[in-house]
Amino acid sequence: MPITCYAQNFEDVILWRALRHVEHGFYIDIGAQDPVVDSVSLAFYERGWRGVHVEPSAIYAEKLRAARPDEDVIQSAIALETGEIGFFEIADTGMSTGNEEIARQHQNNGFKVSPISVSSQPLSAILSLHADRDIHWMKIDVEGMEHQVIKSWLPSAARPWIVVVESTKPNSQEQNHETWEQELLDLGYEFVYFDGLNRFYLNLSHPELKSQFDVGPNYFDWFAASTTSWLSRNINAEMSALRQELADESKNKAVAQELLADQERLRAVLELRLAEEQNARASLTAQAEKTKAALEARIGEEERARLALESQLGAIYTSTSWRITEPIRILARAARRLAH
Repeated sequence: MPITCYAQNFEDVILWRALRHVEHGFYIDIGAQDPVVDSVSLAFYERGWRGVHVEPSAIYAEKLRAARPDEDVIQSAIALETGEIGFFEIADTGMSTGNEEIARQHQNNGFKVSPISVSSQPLSAILSLHADRDIHWMKIDVEGMEHQVIKSWLPSAARPWIVVVESTKPNSQEQNHETWEQELLDLGYEFVYFDGLNRFYLNLSHPELKSQFDVGPNYFDWFAASTTSWLSRNINAEMSALRQELADESKNKAVAQELLADQERLRAVLELRLAEEQNARASLTAQAEKTKAALEARIGEEERARLALESQLGAIYTSTSWRITEPIRILARAARRLAH
């Protein structure tokens, strides 16, 4: 199963290459920051390793405690003495620092810098808590405070197998290891690898691991970038665009379905109205036919009555009595005219 790379610059890939043979190893992460984004330790945590996180930011310390309840989280800065130091917090970034000059540079570049006080302790105090076990790797990412961290190492006798130190000035490719490297070498380390951002140092007691640092991360390390990696930004952007496109299509489909439903409802209303009108027309037609039939029957009856009367009248006109009484009828008409 490939390792998932969460670290900013493949630090976890290089460390895993050198230490993959170690089961349930142990690490110390100085300046741990987020438990997922740019995390050097998460890939190891997922494979059963456990360790200690040192983080002065209250927000990130709480995130670490929530995500890694089975690990130690020390909310502190590393300094030469135990106490408190001034700290310059830049929210939601990995640029918070105890170096006032660096903080001022960030502020000049438009970042909001919040001066606060945080607790501090020397690195020796933390190392002494784990002097009875192997520390397989220790990472130091402290934004310009590397010298103080390394200088506070002694008198601890603990020697992590591998030490990784961010060795360029913040947001720069300019290296700054010359200010602290000799002290680290004097502790029994040799420089073995530079990845463009960090310098890797191997303790002299583990020369068998030196060949693991000959080349940078490559195909044969069998790793995959996490979704939070900068390598995934384009993919994440494309996926976001596709999700938006799918959402738009779903919305358009819903609108089209609603329009179709409206059309179906309208068609049903029209069909009902048509059926009612057809029924009404059929009823009127039936009523008209009934009326027509009644009128035709009445006309037939009246026609038969007329014919009967005509027949009777014709019989009268042709009868003997009608002819005999004709003079009387003539005289009666004449009398009526004279009367008027």
